[in-house]
Amino acid sequence: MSGRKRKVAVCGTGFGIFYAEAAKRSVELELSAIVARGSVRSVKCAEKYGVPLYTGVDELPDDIDMVCVVIRSSMLGGRGTDMALQCLQRGMSVILEQPVHHEDLKKLFKEALKNRCAYMTGNLYANLKEVRRFLQVSEKLVAAGSKLLYIRCGSSVQAFYPFVEILGRLTDGGRPEILLADQQRGCFKRVMGEIGGIPFSFQFNNDMNPRDPDNHMQILHTFSCCYDSGRLELVDSRGPLIWYPRLNIPWHVFDNGGFPGTPEGYPEHVRKSNVIMLTPDQSEFEKPYYISLENDWVSSIAIDLEKLKSMKDDRRALMSKAQQEQKYAKIWNDLSKQFGYALLNETLEQSPILALNLKQEALLPEERK
Repeated sequence: MSGRKRKVAVCGTGFGIFYAEAAKRSVELELSAIVARGSVRSVKCAEKYGVPLYTGVDELPDDIDMVCVVIRSSMLGGRGTDMALQCLQRGMSVILEQPVHHEDLKKLFKEALKNRCAYMTGNLYANLKEVRRFLQVSEKLVAAGSKLLYIRCGSSVQAFYPFVEILGRLTDGGRPEILLADQQRGCFKRVMGEIGGIPFSFQFNNDMNPRDPDNHMQILHTFSCCYDSGRLELVDSRGPLIWYPRLNIPWHVFDNGGFPGTPEGYPEHVRKSNVIMLTPDQSEFEKPYYISLENDWVSSIAIDLEKLKSMKDDRRALMSKAQQEQKYAKIWNDLSKQFGYALLNETLEQSPILALNLKQEALLPEERK
């Protein structure tokens, strides 16, 4: 088994195309089937990747190792959960696109353990480079003795499920306690609370277009974490990640009645950068959006597929994953009830300002040539 490529089937040809591409690019996986209802898009998808098109998971051949169910779960009124259970019962490892209800997760992990395969919920956002970098740096700050004092964060209703896990990892598994949830004003709701004894404020982009529910988010995930040593800011899931050292200028350096005159007249911490861009390759933010989707998102999904593959032979890792997922899914469900349903707004449309050169408009008068 270890010497051959794992055969992968993908259910759904909307966002499922990203999973199909991730499997296609993998040197250890072989995209072997598409499962869809037979739309023009699904027929073209199967033809493009040169694999058979099936209309149900019951038609999949027995040699399929992994199934990516990129169809809405039962809690959103979709068939995804039932399809995932059918595959697990046949011993096929499954990744199901989020969100998934915590009670359904119990059944899914139980079937995976029973049939000696693996299950996990897809979470590409936590695998994005800048999110991983953010969590890595925050861990290093705490290990170095910096104390996390306050969190200002935000997310959208569509990306809230993975947000809960990212927040939990940031706070070492803390469980949020909501102290204030304002009435929704416009497309945002303001929330205040504590997690692991750390106060936080949360801006929740809680509206969607029911005719196009997967688009129009103002925020994916944003975090601004205040430590006693400075502020760590993840502007968006796409980055950048920035460190702002805490302002601390000792007044004694001006005791001679003016500026010290030399850099050595200031203490060492004042001679360091006052803003540190932690994202090493800033050219990443200049590339077109489609390049980010085709590369970064597909690479993040590939990380999940590798995790799913490895968990099949690692029962301990699977059981740990089961506990973690059920915990965060329950928190997500509880918070979603507290925050209320998304405001449905059919007028939401994409409004790109292609005619406006924002980089040019950002130049101040003294910066213009």
